[in-house]
Amino acid sequence: VHRASFLISTKTTTTPSSHISPSNIMKEKKIVFIHLDLGIGGAENLIINLALASLPPPQDDNIQSSTKNEELESLNAKVLIYTTHCSQTHCFSEVKIPTGILSSSVAIVGSFLPSTICGGGHALCSSLRILYASYKAYQDHPDADLFVLDVLPTSIPLLTTWLKCTGSVLFYCHFPDKLLTRDTVNGVPVENGNQGVLSSVKRYYRGILDFIEESTMRYADLILVNSNFTRQEVQRVFPSLEEELEEENLKILYPPIDLTKFVVPNFDEKMLQKQNPIVSLNRFERKKNVGILLHAYALLRSNLRSEKPEVHIPPLIIAGGYDPRNIENVQHLSELKALASKLQIMDKVQFQPNVADTQRSYLLKNALCVVYTPNREHFGIVPIESMYAGSPVIAVNSGGPKETILDGKTGFLVENDDVAFMEAMKKIVCNVSLAVDMGKNGHEYVREKFGMEKFRLSWCKMVMEALKRGEVRKRRERESGGGYDVGVRFVGYMMEATIALIVAWVITVVLRLFGVVGDESSVVGEVRAFFSKEKVADEL
Repeated sequence: VHRASFLISTKTTTTPSSHISPSNIMKEKKIVFIHLDLGIGGAENLIINLALASLPPPQDDNIQSSTKNEELESLNAKVLIYTTHCSQTHCFSEVKIPTGILSSSVAIVGSFLPSTICGGGHALCSSLRILYASYKAYQDHPDADLFVLDVLPTSIPLLTTWLKCTGSVLFYCHFPDKLLTRDTVNGVPVENGNQGVLSSVKRYYRGILDFIEESTMRYADLILVNSNFTRQEVQRVFPSLEEELEEENLKILYPPIDLTKFVVPNFDEKMLQKQNPIVSLNRFERKKNVGILLHAYALLRSNLRSEKPEVHIPPLIIAGGYDPRNIENVQHLSELKALASKLQIMDKVQFQPNVADTQRSYLLKNALCVVYTPNREHFGIVPIESMYAGSPVIAVNSGGPKETILDGKTGFLVENDDVAFMEAMKKIVCNVSLAVDMGKNGHEYVREKFGMEKFRLSWCKMVMEALKRGEVRKRRERESGGGYDVGVRFVGYMMEATIALIVAWVITVVLRLFGVVGDESSVVGEVRAFFSKEKVADEL
């Protein structure tokens, strides 16, 4: 994206307010979203939907009278999105230049900051990048009514305590970053073979970052999560947030889907088609567990050939988000292709990386079924989109899908093994009318529960709640006479010292790799030695 890193268009993206009744018009609010990488994924889709929900409802929206109230129409916000990266070849259409409705609201800052250090330190670099993006967002818009952050809460104290922003701060937790490390899959530990000193150093390094995550999250005026499952996980891994939970400071806001992006399914046509594929739609990441689908499909093919040779075996399409800059994306796509070849199903499997919005909608609408393989997924927007598109969903019986899929009615919830997936796919492949009936149920279910208008109303309530809580926080700070401020600053100084030590350790590792300093030397040691020499020279 060739845009100035420190400039942002002041062009408003709000729709004309002429359709809003004068009694409902309030002072235009300014909401600033801060997100690390505005690519293609569930988190990015959520941020875009939050931004769209902050705008006035379009004039031609078919909104039920129950949602046409003062609270909904009064949000009327000017939206700005700050990010450290947004590639025009790997982003949603809403932020594509020049036609995207939010394209003029996106500011790319800190693109010069590295995402890794020698292939490691990703979490540390992400923390530094979000700190910088937050600082630039505040510097450009100190009058913002609300700052909305997600993924990492590291910069929340920067806004609320050090910069003393006059607005409120809301944090949307997709899932605790503590549970998204390379040593875990959505919170489940995995064996990685790392032992010894290096493993101990990594645990210490990760422990510091986890402490910072837990400590900084509490500074938010309001915390939102995407599912009851995520709420439970936050409560489990961050026990110090128990007070916030008791005060109902942590609320659930289910992500929506934009129903206008999907063509209404034609179930009669689907019943007659014989080539509808089985579809998987995920980012090409190992934690998405797509390998289990390839094993299950190989079992399905073998089973049907021996037991029901007359049944047509549908093709399998593996599609999803793919970023060539992401090493894991590149490696995992290669791994999946190799596995398909090993299982001798490559002739029936198509890989479609980085599908566009139109192709995505087409796949979901024409799928015989959609198989969603992530285990302990935080929420999962794909099952929602699939059900609205009229396709039944087969997913692991864990995490967010347990809250969105009606087992036996809109799809199947199965155990996390290839035989269970194979049996569920077999039921649908052998009974197309079952797939159609489930598709009809899912379409109506999503239309009623996860539409954009219901989401807009819920989001507006959350914004009002965050603004109210922000006022309470600022009043408490004023009335405390500085006592509260001293306390939070002390914690902040401790965090600064911790971050400084992490940075010193990273620099030491890099300098040792390039032979600048010896194995027994360190940045802290060299600084201490320098000042010791200076002191001796003064005494002489």
